[in-house]
Amino acid sequence: MPAVSSGQLIEDQDYIAIDPQPVESIGRIEVIEFFYYGCESCYLLEPLLREWVIRRSAQIDFTLIPALRRSEWVPLSDLFFALHSLGVLPRLHDRVYVAIHEDGRRMSSRREQVRWVHEQGVDPSVFEAELDSDATSIATQQARDATVAYGISATPSIVVDGRYLTTGEMIGNASRVFHVLDGLLELALAARRGALQ
Repeated sequence: MPAVSSGQLIEDQDYIAIDPQPVESIGRIEVIEFFYYGCESCYLLEPLLREWVIRRSAQIDFTLIPALRRSEWVPLSDLFFALHSLGVLPRLHDRVYVAIHEDGRRMSSRREQVRWVHEQGVDPSVFEAELDSDATSIATQQARDATVAYGISATPSIVVDGRYLTTGEMIGNASRVFHVLDGLLELALAARRGALQ
């Protein structure tokens, strides 16, 4: 087996190559994080991932998708999409994590969600209407479909350009986040260059 330099990623250790999925982005690299609000690893990764996304914003299009591996995860997926539809997700995304992982709130409970959004300055009746909307149901079903299509079996999972998948477990130490994601971005760029030749 050839020696691998510290700068290279190792397939099946740092990432896996998946059946290519269609990507929306033509000129930029699509990066998707499949997450679950109840996942502590997702919570711990969030600030590092955000920093990487900001650093690479000229090269990537970043999307969050709630992973739906279990039916019990549906309420937190609905919460995500309702907050998104109401335009308050940028302000409240991190606060959902804090509510769960620091404050110990049961955010999978609808009653607790309604109480919590009210505390955040969101009209509870407007929020509940959004939770019950067809748009939220459709978005949650699409998230479930994407979880299956991408073969997501753990959270967090990050897919780069519909081709390469890594997980929190594969990344391991938080100090490796930038190294692994930068490596996958380079792989994706090289694959695109190859496709153009």
